[in-house]
Amino acid sequence: GQGNKLTTLKEVVPGLEAFGYYEGAKGVSGDYFTFEKLDERHYAFIKCDVAGKGVPAALIMVEVATIFLDYWAGWTQAKGIKLVELCYRINDLVEGRGFKGRFAAFITGVIDARTGVVEVAHAGDKFLHYFDRAAGKIVTRELPDAPTAGSFPNFMVEMKTPYSQVRHVLKPGDVL
Repeated sequence: GQGNKLTTLKEVVPGLEAFGYYEGAKGVSGDYFTFEKLDERHYAFIKCDVAGKGVPAALIMVEVATIFLDYWAGWTQAKGIKLVELCYRINDLVEGRGFKGRFAAFITGVIDARTGVVEVAHAGDKFLHYFDRAAGKIVTRELPDAPTAGSFPNFMVEMKTPYSQVRHVLKPGDVL
């Protein structure tokens, strides 16, 4: 209400209630979270942490955020959900900067509010945590191994542990 930029999210639409909050470790950091509406039923998200603190990490994060937002700009369902392509783009950027000891660990995905299908991919942030309402407990799903973005050039990632896209289905009442 005061025009301040907040690190919160609230979106309520049929089939989906989304809430989020994050706070960087310092006033300027490499922490990033966003949730973007793609169309009436699809929402893209990313949770990312660039190694290190302060301005250097924040500068890399701005570039990661720019790639993420640009990637989804003008998206239509006909284009499909190609998260692996996004992971390689982010990896190429971070690795190409050549900062020693800098890398980005992230998980990204697209949620279909109508079906509950969540497509996810990651770079070094391989645990998908969700509350399974039917089981009444938090469940951790381990995703296939993949390196953090910036650790290796794309050709090496492709040879050893390539980025991959995994489908998960949320049932009514589940919480991601």
